[in-house]
Amino acid sequence: MSRRFSDLHCHNHMRAHFHMQEKAKKFKRKGEFSPWTVIASNSKNKEKGKMGASYSQIDLVKCWNGNLRLTFNSLYPLEREFVKGMDPKIKEDKWYHFAARGILGHSGIKRDLLQTAFMRIPDKVIDYFQSEEYDYWEALNREKDFVLLDSGKRIKKNEIHVPSALFGDEKAAAKRAEKEPKSYVAENASYRVPKDRSELLKSLADDSEITMILTIEGAHAMGRESCKSVQDTSDRIKFIKEMWETPVFFITFSHHFDNQLCGHAHSIPDMGKILMKQGQHTNTGFRRNGHRIVREFLGLNLKGERDPALGYRILIDVKHMAAKSRVDYYQLIDECLERGDRIPVIASHCGYSGVESLAEHIRCEKEEKDDYCDKKSGRFNAWNINMCDEDIEMIVKTRGMFGISFDQRILGITKKDLNDPESKRNGIQLIWENIEGIVISAYENPKLNEAQKPQIWKSLTLGTDFEGLIDPINAYPTALEYEKFADDLVEVIDQARQNPNAKHLAHINSREDAEKLVDDFCYNNAEAFVIENYPV
Repeated sequence: MSRRFSDLHCHNHMRAHFHMQEKAKKFKRKGEFSPWTVIASNSKNKEKGKMGASYSQIDLVKCWNGNLRLTFNSLYPLEREFVKGMDPKIKEDKWYHFAARGILGHSGIKRDLLQTAFMRIPDKVIDYFQSEEYDYWEALNREKDFVLLDSGKRIKKNEIHVPSALFGDEKAAAKRAEKEPKSYVAENASYRVPKDRSELLKSLADDSEITMILTIEGAHAMGRESCKSVQDTSDRIKFIKEMWETPVFFITFSHHFDNQLCGHAHSIPDMGKILMKQGQHTNTGFRRNGHRIVREFLGLNLKGERDPALGYRILIDVKHMAAKSRVDYYQLIDECLERGDRIPVIASHCGYSGVESLAEHIRCEKEEKDDYCDKKSGRFNAWNINMCDEDIEMIVKTRGMFGISFDQRILGITKKDLNDPESKRNGIQLIWENIEGIVISAYENPKLNEAQKPQIWKSLTLGTDFEGLIDPINAYPTALEYEKFADDLVEVIDQARQNPNAKHLAHINSREDAEKLVDDFCYNNAEAFVIENYPV
């Protein structure tokens, strides 16, 4: 039986939805309005290791052909700041603002062109995102409806759309399908979003369909601007829990910009300031309303106790949450743990920061420039968007999950690596450095007992962030490279276990043990986690 794969954080429908949402009638008329429809990619950019905005990484066809059988598909209403840009005036950060004014101008036309080219989103959709009509809450519900369109159905064959095809869409699509069938063609394929635990178990047992778990990226999706009060946000959480056809498993509470609930971690590289600015609440703690909203997602009352009236539990993903906010959140988690209520901590698409504590992350926030690495090894991206030893301790204690991102910058690739033709880091070495760093962190943590430490191996899985506009590791740009990645990981673990000083690898006694460990990482850990925690 072929090795199966899961992905704790990805966007399977993202390219199709972005391209088709504002021209739904046209695509419905052509029979293409479906999450299965593949939007043709720029294969040359993929081969050159370019950013994933210009080619498809994990659409449903690649999931199917890459044997991804458990996907945590993240709904994400695009934050307005990505297409709005910033006001290019000379204030703080003078150099960036001067460059922005020169490059983008005042009319907004240049900004539209640049965003369209960078994000590969049609101009009409960019206009919609920039308009007053664009509402995160409405967009979230529309995106959910799109994802559920073909849930439980079996398709004979998917459609292919080639944007701006010079010689007709059908002819161009047929040419792509013939040249790259694994990238463009899925036959007799199916995915299912489970409505409850019973349907989840049935779907997981059926290898002829993809089990799709719904998640949300960013609490701004509750309607940052359209919520007039915290009660409006509360009502929308209740609506999701009571009215949506399927459960939401977890929410990545923060994202790149202010959600008016808690601080978001610094995440955009310095030159990114030309296009956008992350706002005044970057790297801050929870705000007053944020405490209430995070409790309500978790189904907790004011006393921090489970309240059936608040519905099923939607878990919290701490990726993008600022270190100061994670301090606040972990205080709640510890209080619940003392009462016997274990709430798993999820870090769905992260790297290891190499930093010891959240306090150190907070202390070093202003040092977070491009290529800022940990002081101990110099290998890890030490921005507070990544997980430190204290985060890993919480994940182990709560039997949570750590999804390893495939974003090369998040994992620690620097300009020095990219400019060094002899560097071999941009491949399996980079991923293994992060995995091993996380494992060593758990094994060397004096606050974890000997029974807890091995749990880290059960808490690790893939969390690529594919289709999230990331710059992926060169060797594994799409879901079709999962098998190659798994084989490479077996090889590197089999070599590493032979070091007699590697106490964290002492339980791996053979290549077969390494294979089993990789099977757990690639699929079994995520499956066990969702079975244990999916709403009834």
